[in-house]
Amino acid sequence: MTLTLAEEFLLLALKDDTGKPMVDGTKLGAALAGAAIVELTMDGALRLTEDGEADHRAGRLVETGERPADPRLAELVQVAHGRKPKDAIGKIAGFSGWRSRARNLKEALLADLAEAGVLHEEHGKVLGLFPTTAWMPGDPGLEAEVLARVRASAVDHAAPLDRTAALVSILHAVDMLPKLFRDADRKALKRRGKEISEGDWGGEAVRKAVQQVQAVTVAVIVATSTSASASGS
Repeated sequence: MTLTLAEEFLLLALKDDTGKPMVDGTKLGAALAGAAIVELTMDGALRLTEDGEADHRAGRLVETGERPADPRLAELVQVAHGRKPKDAIGKIAGFSGWRSRARNLKEALLADLAEAGVLHEEHGKVLGLFPTTAWMPGDPGLEAEVLARVRASAVDHAAPLDRTAALVSILHAVDMLPKLFRDADRKALKRRGKEISEGDWGGEAVRKAVQQVQAVTVAVIVATSTSASASGS
């Protein structure tokens, strides 16, 4: 089974012992939305506009007419079209509207991973009343392969291919690298994640989308904290 970038991220984000994400909903939503945008730019379904284009303002994502390799992402091409990467990620993640497309994407990815036997769904109840769902490991082989690629680049400093560089950069953006590799030095992981995310790989549109994941996440966390403080005062 070949995983998309979003599936690779989601697989690593789920804790093996609890089946729950190791990052909060804000970071998970931003990362999945960012991974979707990166996938679409790597597929050639989206491109980043440049200065001097007659029909578009510079620095916007626009559709190219190429069909994305993953049909689940086709709807997101229209959502991203004409927007800055930061705005497209925020829109897809549902930060600026009532409907979270990232949540719908997450549910679709989880269902597909479960169907393939990579994960399996477990239901339970908290305090015997409130239903819960956990996504536990099924076939560990795919996750182990993805994790090994990330470790080689983030911990052992191997030169990553573009897809691995994109994944490492998204993991860095939501501060997941230290959670995945607790045996490695935290500061060194952060430096390496930053180095890869700012590296010369994948084309400008891809790198721009990855870098905007961090910006969107920080902006939403700040806005949420400010709102909570105002409500409590």
